[in-house]
Amino acid sequence: MKHPSLQPSTGILRRFPRTLAVLWRQFPCVLITLGLLVLTSSATHASTAYGTINNFDTVNDTGTNCHGFEIELEDIHSTDVTYTYDWNHYGTPRITEDNSNPLHPRVLVRYASKKNADGSWASYTAVPSGPIAPTDGHRFTDPSVNFGGEHFGMGYRGRPTNVTYHWLVDDGSGGLIRCGSVQVATPTFTYYPPFVGVPAQVQAVIQPPPAPPVREFGPASWVKEIRTETHNNRKVKLRDLVSDDPDDDDDKNWRNDEPDEVEVEWEILQTEFFADPEDHGGKKGKLEGQPEDLDEGDEIITRRYEFYAYVGPIDPESGEAEADEVGPDGIHGVDEYADVVIVGDYLGAQMSAFDNELPIGLVEHLPEGVIDEEYATRTVIIAGIPFTATLTGELPIGLVMDLETGELFGTPVESGIFTFTLRVSATNNPVQVKTYTVAIADVGEELPPHSTVDTSAAVADTGTTTGSGFYTNGTIATVTATPAAGFGFVKWTDNDKMVSTSSSYEFTNIINRSLVAHFVPRPPPLAFTQPQPGTLAFTWPTNASGVVLQQNTDLGTTNWFPVTNATTIQGTNRRVNIVPQPGNRFFRLMRP
Repeated sequence: MKHPSLQPSTGILRRFPRTLAVLWRQFPCVLITLGLLVLTSSATHASTAYGTINNFDTVNDTGTNCHGFEIELEDIHSTDVTYTYDWNHYGTPRITEDNSNPLHPRVLVRYASKKNADGSWASYTAVPSGPIAPTDGHRFTDPSVNFGGEHFGMGYRGRPTNVTYHWLVDDGSGGLIRCGSVQVATPTFTYYPPFVGVPAQVQAVIQPPPAPPVREFGPASWVKEIRTETHNNRKVKLRDLVSDDPDDDDDKNWRNDEPDEVEVEWEILQTEFFADPEDHGGKKGKLEGQPEDLDEGDEIITRRYEFYAYVGPIDPESGEAEADEVGPDGIHGVDEYADVVIVGDYLGAQMSAFDNELPIGLVEHLPEGVIDEEYATRTVIIAGIPFTATLTGELPIGLVMDLETGELFGTPVESGIFTFTLRVSATNNPVQVKTYTVAIADVGEELPPHSTVDTSAAVADTGTTTGSGFYTNGTIATVTATPAAGFGFVKWTDNDKMVSTSSSYEFTNIINRSLVAHFVPRPPPLAFTQPQPGTLAFTWPTNASGVVLQQNTDLGTTNWFPVTNATTIQGTNRRVNIVPQPGNRFFRLMRP
């Protein structure tokens, strides 16, 4: 049951005036998931709420190889775009803004293939050789295979009045054109703050998007709604919101390490254009999930929506889907439609997550630019609370990084490859450090097929990394990790999976890589000498700060206590003299 007498709350951030929100969408040519962040506030519970529902699998059902994908958002700005999913055949999308009509701005997020030296397309999305099962959706996240679909994702703030999606195909003269337009369904989250002893709740709702009213009813599709059965507060990253890999026990996906259950097995989504406005598009025009309690207030809610083509009978006059119940085989209808196939091919799935606490975030990669062409303002630091940021490195002349708003903007007047590092901190958030590379092309220049390698330390200030930058596909990239004093290198990971245990990692680059170096505290070397009979001298480096010399009598894990003898400095070492006592003594250096 929903909260009594409660309406969904809305709110404003001091530095971020637009409401944050999330969209997911799908239809026969493509399935789309977008991220909508919704900030809320309440007199009874001053909190920040947001939902991230921004990764999706989509099948290429255009009948031809595609060479890109484009998302158009109306009546928002490029600064409203937050995260993008960049680990597919096309890499980082380019974001542009059209303000030719100031009252009706448009933002284009364009994933596009590069060209080879001979003018051919370097990347493509194949036509599937047959129907794709939902359990194969995880393969879309592996650009080393190409079996008929891709994984895309993005987030944005604000409420666009319209969102359209297009596969991009060769126009016959070396360019790319859109392959039709796709209307998609849109799951959104509504947050209800706690009320008089009732915990906060979140509710997922999905409605067909607006479409031209050609007939009384709009396009129909089938949707399944699957949710996690329980919730935890483990944060979900953009790359975690992917399909399940049934063969990988350590798979990271939309479930967030929780069991799941099917909440809605089969449901028709179809707008009735002339329904009472209070009826929200008619009986098939809205699917509400069950309100979910946030008993602890910091749970992460995850959901998955699977979409299938509706291929059953349609009323020729109204356009209404006549079969709205699926039989036990998941293909045919029931009653008079028991022998009629009404469920078509799997179209894709949207993976969604909701979190009511907005942490500081840094976008993964930056779009390319062109010399003397305005760079669409890009929000680099995603934040719902005040933050402090510093920048080191080089930006092209004409581009400016505003360290108060977290936005990158301007008109570059020099071309080349530029690298800079951002360091961001905020109250109750861990420090984040990330190195970015931005390429500025000359007018008319076609950059070769390339990918971005970005590196960072898992925990700020535990070590440094090098090797971030652009690499032409097929070339060797080398990244190095150097631990800070008192730390040691352990491994490199990519999306939390170990890829190397060597501090110098070399690989052939073909896709975007986001590599994280992991460092752990290492005790400094402890040495001892006997400078004179009856005295032991323990020494360790002076640059090993925060360690304590401890002792005990039985080498157990308890009853260790600090050595209180005076410490002196001799050269580059600290020294403690100890007079041995009867019985065994064991010594160690530890960080309390």
